[in-house]
Amino acid sequence: MSLSKNEDSVCLALSGSSQETKNLKLLRIGGLCGILGSALPLMMVLAATVLSPWFSWDANALSELGVGEESMLFNSAVLLGGVLNFLFTIGLIHYFNREKQAKIGAASVMLSSVFLALVGIFTIDYHIMHGVAALGYFVLAPVGFIIIGHATKDSTIKKLSIVCGITALISILILPMIIFVTPFNIGFAVPELIEALIISVWVIFMSTKLLRR
Repeated sequence: MSLSKNEDSVCLALSGSSQETKNLKLLRIGGLCGILGSALPLMMVLAATVLSPWFSWDANALSELGVGEESMLFNSAVLLGGVLNFLFTIGLIHYFNREKQAKIGAASVMLSSVFLALVGIFTIDYHIMHGVAALGYFVLAPVGFIIIGHATKDSTIKKLSIVCGITALISILILPMIIFVTPFNIGFAVPELIEALIISVWVIFMSTKLLRR
């Protein structure tokens, strides 16, 4: 009987160790994907703006690159970003495994990555579908940040999440209206890029958290 109990204990210990190793792998993969999913797509999109002579930060939206000469580069960028950020959010959900409300925020970020990928499928020619996909990405990501910020006990993550969430929403919902009533020639690509950079800052920060867990 004693031997049987010892065997059971060993099996439980090995099972727990195996699960912990699996979770660590998910965190590491998620962290790596988060960094790559932020840096690579941004570089690809910026490259598309440089390689498109007609594109102007004064008048265009980034989405217009999806139907231009460099459409393959732009659409590949958002598809790649969507896939890599989805993998990042799998690790993110595991990171907040013991914080249920924070996991809801992580799920919102996960859903935003799906919408980001859809931007590369439903280009600006699809009008309504493209608008839904783009808005889904630009709104769900910062909303997820804010939910995480309110839910997590980590003070650094809390502050950064709330700040990034609010400023991201301002940049995509309020800044365009301010630009519209001002005499300056500023295209919609500017607030789009600002929010993309804010989202990237948050994702890269959280990716480092996942890698160091």
